[in-house]
Amino acid sequence: MSQTQQIRLGAWAGIANLLLSLAVLLTTRDSWKFWPVRGDSDAEYAAWFDQHSAGAFAQTFSTNIGALLGIWFAFSLTRALRLPHDSLLSFVIRTSATVIVAGMLVVNAMFSVTSTPQLIDDPRSWPLLRAFTEACLHTFYGLLTVFALFLLAAAAAIHRSRELPAWTGWTAFAAGLITLSGSAISLVRAGWLAPLSLPSVTPFFLFWLWVAAVSVVMLRLPAREARERGGEAGDSER
Repeated sequence: MSQTQQIRLGAWAGIANLLLSLAVLLTTRDSWKFWPVRGDSDAEYAAWFDQHSAGAFAQTFSTNIGALLGIWFAFSLTRALRLPHDSLLSFVIRTSATVIVAGMLVVNAMFSVTSTPQLIDDPRSWPLLRAFTEACLHTFYGLLTVFALFLLAAAAAIHRSRELPAWTGWTAFAAGLITLSGSAISLVRAGWLAPLSLPSVTPFFLFWLWVAAVSVVMLRLPAREARERGGEAGDSER
């Protein structure tokens, strides 16, 4: 497989990552409450998981697949930027994507446990249900620091390589700062910014939107092989 094909397949993986992430919002389409929100009572937690147990499993499946596709995108991004395999920025981008997958697998495993009838049906288990959910929240929002590291490393790599348009670099930098500050959301106890409220997950969707936008740019890059042949022809004429 040529480098151009690898880059373009990785770009499609980045777009699919966004689509799978947005699909999460369709699993509870009968309600604007996409997840149980910190500040809910134990009974409200149990009622949400009882009503949306199938949707919760669908969410874990789609986000796990999306995270795996994110690794494919990360490796293709480093190729598009012509980063050496042993460079620090290449290592940070690829490692961050890998850590995100591991973290999402842990979060989704705990989230799946909370959807089991043994925890939902027995009121005596509701405190355990809340404990699992709290563990999910801290791990989930803690991952935002890794998302931010990915974005900031990508911003530096884009600025250094100049293979992609400048706006992809400064938007990565801005999104990285917002995403980094978003990790503090796990400390909010209640209110409109409480963890898993729709505004509180904005940093995650900001990351996925950036990945999808850069993926479109990567699809529009000229074929790597054609550029290299053109450069060689120019050198021979001289």
